[in-house]
Amino acid sequence: MDNFFTSIPLAEKLLEKNLTLVGTLRQNKPDIPPVMKPNKLREKYSSKFGFCGNMTMRKPEVIQYYNHTKSGVDTMDQMVRTYTCKRRTRRWPMVLWHNVLDVATLNAFTSYTAQHPGYMGGVTNARRLFIKELGKELVMPHMRRRMEGTSHLQTHITEAMERCGLKKVSTATTQPQEGQVKRKRCKICPTAKDRKASSWCSKCTSPVCKEHKHVVVICEACMH
Repeated sequence: MDNFFTSIPLAEKLLEKNLTLVGTLRQNKPDIPPVMKPNKLREKYSSKFGFCGNMTMRKPEVIQYYNHTKSGVDTMDQMVRTYTCKRRTRRWPMVLWHNVLDVATLNAFTSYTAQHPGYMGGVTNARRLFIKELGKELVMPHMRRRMEGTSHLQTHITEAMERCGLKKVSTATTQPQEGQVKRKRCKICPTAKDRKASSWCSKCTSPVCKEHKHVVVICEACMH
């Protein structure tokens, strides 16, 4: 692991399950003993006695193991940077939350492709398409709840929802709905006229005045 994930409590939890980890720790971590923290005298001592001609002091085995197996961490960091939701912010909880989303999305893609090896075979941007579909599925319940719970949504919002495959079932009539008293400005009239309307279009649910609404008259004989 790299320093973002490595911690002493995590190592102790993994050890309870007979698992070990190798990772890096930042110098300011409180779990690091003082004897292991950088020291000017220790650095001077190492530079004086750590070299002998062209021979250098051999690296500890744990460092060699980390350098040999750290490719997985580097690959994850690289993949996360390719498609990330991170934004510049000074709020550290948001930074942590963005990283959680990026790593969770990568893990979801890895797990799904492991269970479905033939998923988008040969497509170079399969992970991008997966993230797009995942985001769509996550926001779909919210969009459906908003569409069903809001009587009059703005046109550009409903159009965006329709592009995502969510169609609004029109239940509007030419009369104001129950509980709605306040009239709204006609959608077709110029804003300067500020003409209020008490009727709504039965298709797009937009308010329309008497000038721009069309009433279909049917006699009683034709109705039967």
